[in-house]
Amino acid sequence: MCRDLSDGQFESSGDRNRGECPWRQTLRVATTTLAVAATFLLPVGAAAASPSVQAQQQDLRYMIGKLESHPELSKPGERQAFEAYAQSILGQAQRPLAGWRMVALEDRLAAWFHDPHTLTYLTADEPWVRELPVDFYWLSDGLVTVRTSASPAAIRTGDRVVAISGVTPSEIDKRLAALLAEETPARRNIAASLLPFSTVLQAVGAVEGNGTVALKLQGPGGTTSTVTVDFGPVRQQPLTASAERFQNRYLVPPGLFQRGQTGSFWTWEVTTRYGFFLLDQCNLTAGYTAAVNAFFRAVAAQHAPVVVLDLQENGGGDSDVADAWLEHLPAKYKLADWRMGTMYGSAALVPQKEPIFHGKVYVLQSGMTFSSAMWLSDALTGPGLGTRVGTAIGEPTAGYGNVKQYVTPEFHVPFQVSQVFFPPPKGPPQPDLPAQIQLPVTVADVQQGVNPVARWLGTLP
Repeated sequence: MCRDLSDGQFESSGDRNRGECPWRQTLRVATTTLAVAATFLLPVGAAAASPSVQAQQQDLRYMIGKLESHPELSKPGERQAFEAYAQSILGQAQRPLAGWRMVALEDRLAAWFHDPHTLTYLTADEPWVRELPVDFYWLSDGLVTVRTSASPAAIRTGDRVVAISGVTPSEIDKRLAALLAEETPARRNIAASLLPFSTVLQAVGAVEGNGTVALKLQGPGGTTSTVTVDFGPVRQQPLTASAERFQNRYLVPPGLFQRGQTGSFWTWEVTTRYGFFLLDQCNLTAGYTAAVNAFFRAVAAQHAPVVVLDLQENGGGDSDVADAWLEHLPAKYKLADWRMGTMYGSAALVPQKEPIFHGKVYVLQSGMTFSSAMWLSDALTGPGLGTRVGTAIGEPTAGYGNVKQYVTPEFHVPFQVSQVFFPPPKGPPQPDLPAQIQLPVTVADVQQGVNPVARWLGTLP
């Protein structure tokens, strides 16, 4: 489906099977640069104190020209509708605007397509970006804090966020929706990763008049407290080790990274009860393929009856990562994915490779499972196939991808534009991809130190 297949370089066409969704880069601990998929990160005057109308018009026209390559505009009447909308945006830039307002206009241009792969974003390694010494994570029933090494002692991992400077999380979600002017499926999750940034909180009106932030928190016992936090420099490692520890504690089996076989974007472990394969990115490499082959050999050696593929934090990339799995699964998996384009041309042509696994396949997914990862989850699950476990992905099973990336000439705003429409891997298009077995991670789980994934694994035969 919507495969984010950029090559990571601006002003270049994405190779068909490379890249990942840019906002997913905010969630990868190992990254050295933070890619932020929300133009509201630019503060007032970020591009220029008093931009000229000519510069504004030039920037917008450049972006409009690139957006006109979007395949949505090949539909009857859509090009005329977009051109009319673009003219209305140009009309709002006929006087000098603050930098953040300009970027908001460019964001709305991209958002017109309601395509999660067509968006503006920027690297947040600029000196004008400030960050709170605390991270956030959006669970199934609320927003919680995640401690960093610099967090005040009064902030604990798992404290429910009641309000940020008087604004509730649900209201923040609504304001972000209005600001983004789109229906991004993972908006809440994206927002949680971006909330530490001063410009995000300024945009949603969640900063005190003196420039600080008041966090109203609720602890495990139900007591509430308010902690005032100051902004500081952007941390060198985005989302830092604090978020990694949080994800490892509540989203994967405890100890997996110590016990399992680990690569740069995958970790796997096999017991006599199940084989567990964690895939953070859909990167097609020789090392990944070798890891999947070794995984299935270990599954066969241990006679494990169950295989679990964890895509909860996978933001996509190369859809052909499915081939390594289809090689070791019965023919019914390949035949069910007759639409699925692979390195062999179609899924049905993927050769079988011993050992073939005939047991039960489960795929863990969440609101952060995106693009090629969503495609992979859909390809391996359904009637007579594997079972989806977790929460709904929210992304349609058919949509756009294969992005090209650009940077505007005057305000230097990075953005990307989809070039190809992808049908669903099988069956009719669906508005989302729901989990067949619900496995929500709740605030109570975190406050009580419960790992829902481990708890669920304990129920497997």
